[in-house]
Amino acid sequence: MTVGFSFPVYSAVAYSPVAQKVLLGAKESALTDADQLIHQALSHSLAYFFSEVGIADLVPIPSRKMNTRKRGRDFILEQTYAISRSPLVKVHSVLSHSRKVRDQSTLDAHSREINLRQSMNCANRGDRSNIPIIIIDDLVTSGATLREAGRALHGAGYTVIGAVTACVAKPLRYSQ
Repeated sequence: MTVGFSFPVYSAVAYSPVAQKVLLGAKESALTDADQLIHQALSHSLAYFFSEVGIADLVPIPSRKMNTRKRGRDFILEQTYAISRSPLVKVHSVLSHSRKVRDQSTLDAHSREINLRQSMNCANRGDRSNIPIIIIDDLVTSGATLREAGRALHGAGYTVIGAVTACVAKPLRYSQ
């Protein structure tokens, strides 16, 4: 799917009440079975992306620091390392939040865009020219997070060739 993005987004599972419970069980409760299901969905999406678009390094969407402290782990970073099996694929944990952002779950598409606008920084980690990147996240609903990550990565010299998520909310709730 490429609607609303300047890069393709590959997702394995349609977001549903069941997918929501699995995702929350993995993120908030560290349920091993739920973690494994999200891992499988991300792995499937990534394998399909590799076959369709090509292999590239991975950049996880950063968790808010408060959530990382509360959970005792950085869920997406852990999942990204788990799916980067190939020695050819590196994980670049270079994105961070430059300011506080609100939880996205209760916001509409327009509010998500405003909430995330200019909210991410990309760390300066040496020469980034010609490094193709795939952004990794658990869920795409409006695309605001992926667009903001793409903006920050592009501004730091990375080439974003796509994104991979475990779940996709259909229809995408994006603002025009």
